[in-house]
Amino acid sequence: MSPRTTISLAVVLALLVGYIYLVDRPQAQRAEQAKRLLQLSSADISTIALVSSKGEVGLSRRDATHWDVTRPVRVPAASFAVSSLLDTITGIVPQRTLGSGGNLGEYGLDKPAAQITLGTSRGQTVTLDIGKPSAVGSTSYARVQPGGKLYQIDSSTKDALAKSATDLRQKTVADFANADVQKVRIVSPAGTLAVNRLGPDRWQIEGPHAWPADDFKITDLFFPLTTSEAKVFHDGAGALAPYGLDHPAVTVDLTLRDRPEPLRILLSRRGKITYATVPGTPTVLELDASVEGKLAPETLSLVSRRVLPYNAQDLTSVVWRRGRQALEVRRQGPGFTGGGLSDGDISGMFSAINLLDADRVEPLSAAPAGAPAFEIQTDGAADAKFLVRMYREPKGGWLAADPALALRYRLTATAFDGLPGPIKTFLGLTPPPAPAPKPQQAPKRPPKSPPKPK
Repeated sequence: MSPRTTISLAVVLALLVGYIYLVDRPQAQRAEQAKRLLQLSSADISTIALVSSKGEVGLSRRDATHWDVTRPVRVPAASFAVSSLLDTITGIVPQRTLGSGGNLGEYGLDKPAAQITLGTSRGQTVTLDIGKPSAVGSTSYARVQPGGKLYQIDSSTKDALAKSATDLRQKTVADFANADVQKVRIVSPAGTLAVNRLGPDRWQIEGPHAWPADDFKITDLFFPLTTSEAKVFHDGAGALAPYGLDHPAVTVDLTLRDRPEPLRILLSRRGKITYATVPGTPTVLELDASVEGKLAPETLSLVSRRVLPYNAQDLTSVVWRRGRQALEVRRQGPGFTGGGLSDGDISGMFSAINLLDADRVEPLSAAPAGAPAFEIQTDGAADAKFLVRMYREPKGGWLAADPALALRYRLTATAFDGLPGPIKTFLGLTPPPAPAPKPQQAPKRPPKSPPKPK
């Protein structure tokens, strides 16, 4: 195939893909939208009034992602539950259009089984009434106001709209996205813990030595606040003393993205219940007793077990030192080079040190006795600078000491087995060659026995 033909085909393909994404797909989406009963976007809806077999519920949008139940009590709403409700109502596709007028009693619409009224940010109001089931098929009669048109819609819609305030209220003490948490501060019987986010999956514990924290353990730390559902709600709780929250055992302050003030949560355990509340709200929640303990860990248990927890994006060099000798690998463009190592050796080196996790992390009170077997130093920006000294343990294994962090890491005897051969040789980790086996001597023949006398 000639280059001109190849270029022509590429241009045709690009035009075809552009047509699909810019013309065909939007047209299909508009056609699908036009089939829906209510021509409303969920993002435009700001208020919801719901009447069903479970009572009356009012909802009001607080911001782009959060809602409040406004009737019969004023409490935060569960974002997921409200989103699911909106998806149901805005996604209804009528199975049949019946026109307008007629006797509403024949359709059960004089006293609707369910009714939902939606208000938009532009002042528009739309009401959907759902009546009795139709005689044929799994449909129910429905009417939309304004306009008064009658439809047949799937009967499951009525069940989906049968929500009480309890169904729609927030059942956890807080509702936030983990990615929005920028800082965690916890005061508990274990002391004061403060952890700051450095990046998408990097945290640092505040203190004299700014210990690197384990991302998963920090996320697990505040995970119960958004996942542990209350067993009982005490709405209208004016005094906190009956729940032990006037002097809480645990106080959590969360700094969230795009929120000017930290979110404060108070917790106190009594028997088999952890009481929790957000100051300034009228509700105290009864949570599982284990929640309080999960929020009061020992600080050292949150420290990352990675011996070299550097930020790879800010790393500029890795230096191995043994005695007075050094083997250095430096960043060059997008990759690394140096030390007489091949690209495969360098790749293998990073694979090994990125998996260099300790079995145990302990405070370093004093430097280990004797000289280290070797050192590893990483350099670059502040979050890429680390220096650890490796010592052989008398009973096998390795001890890694980081004086700057005042931490020591216990490693297995096989921790460095994954390093490439040239680095292991440099560090003296290659076992000496086994002695050559001695040449085996041919077995001696037994002496001939004398001939027997005849």
